[in-house]
Amino acid sequence: MNHNLLNKYFLGEATEQEEQQILDWASSSEENRDRLFEERRLFDVALFGDADRRKNRVKRNLLIIGKWSLGVAASIIVILSVGQLWKQHQYDKIELAMQSVSVPPGQRAQIALADGTTVWLNAQSTLKYDKDFGLRNRDVQLDGEAFFEVAHNAELPFNVSTEMNKVRVVGTKFNVCSYSGTDFFEAALVEGTIDIYAANSAQPLLRMQKDEIFYAANGTYKRSKIKSGDFLRWTEGLYCFDDAPLADVFSRLEKYYSVEFVVNNSQVLNYYCTGKFKEQDGIEHILRTIRRDHSFSYRFENDGSTIIID
Repeated sequence: MNHNLLNKYFLGEATEQEEQQILDWASSSEENRDRLFEERRLFDVALFGDADRRKNRVKRNLLIIGKWSLGVAASIIVILSVGQLWKQHQYDKIELAMQSVSVPPGQRAQIALADGTTVWLNAQSTLKYDKDFGLRNRDVQLDGEAFFEVAHNAELPFNVSTEMNKVRVVGTKFNVCSYSGTDFFEAALVEGTIDIYAANSAQPLLRMQKDEIFYAANGTYKRSKIKSGDFLRWTEGLYCFDDAPLADVFSRLEKYYSVEFVVNNSQVLNYYCTGKFKEQDGIEHILRTIRRDHSFSYRFENDGSTIIID
């Protein structure tokens, strides 16, 4: 298949006849399909720095656009689909794997989905969704933290499933934090309404209203008003803590920077922290800053992956 014709197709400039030619070619063999995915991957990498083309591709309603926020490294895994022209009968001919976007520690990413929804992913977070996203459903799976600006579609509700709970919306703005294995779930609603479900329940636990935040941890639930918008500053690369116990701070830092804290004095976990930290400053800068107000020492072991708190 001609390289220039493939680029023309990815840009949405191919004629209907050319589009069909490419789809038939990709459907004819696994080798052709693999080459199409590879050509698309190279095409997207070349466009990451071109804002105008990115906007154009959003308007063309591609199934996913990987859009790096400042400082996000190329190590983020983006499994790209091949665009809006895969109609339903073409899904039957070409089986695509579940789409997945993963963000490594200390970084973040912004992506646009086929339905017009924008998602910001925090450090060490993964978003997965079915090959039919935007066609048959708007279901995503989240492991980590993400802020969603969901495009309105009354016929296809938007569902976010995590290990602990599920969120269902029609069109709204909200933040969800739920890392697997932590027994912690948090949802904060900025605009609209959302319903919170237990992971395997068809009955909602509650309906949240604007400016509310919901916590679930260790089998208990808490609902309150949002005090400030600082909880969303991570989308700008700023980690904010407002009178948070160090147990919560350390837990967050473990996820953000892929480290493990070993606390030898449990009294330290009862200390509280209020502060704002830039993600690029790194974990040692954060610890040095916290230590100005609290008495403890720390050291790194295992090539920096373990932090001992004394």
